[in-house]
Amino acid sequence: MSREWQTGLMGEFKAMRFLRKQGMKILAFRYRTRHGEIDLIARDGNETVFIEVKSRPSGKMGEGIRAVNQEKRQHLRYAAQCYLSAHPASSFRFDVIEISAAGLRHFKQAF
Repeated sequence: MSREWQTGLMGEFKAMRFLRKQGMKILAFRYRTRHGEIDLIARDGNETVFIEVKSRPSGKMGEGIRAVNQEKRQHLRYAAQCYLSAHPASSFRFDVIEISAAGLRHFKQAF
């Protein structure tokens, strides 16, 4: 396992703990499709939430959210469509969780 892969995995577990404390239910972890992967899928009330986790342990706040560029967003949208075709939802959103040396930041409805 590479250091980056381990850092990402640890960040995803930290994000899951955070989301559960916020009252969200985790529906899927590392959901994979031919279009890409969604780190976490959760339920927040009646809303399905697709979550990208960006871990930057030595970085500054803001570096993680900037890494979710237009191309990454498009891959996430396609993967979300695959999930929604099997698990219909009336309401959904895309969030980003950024984890850095400064802490954890949750960007709801990031795009």
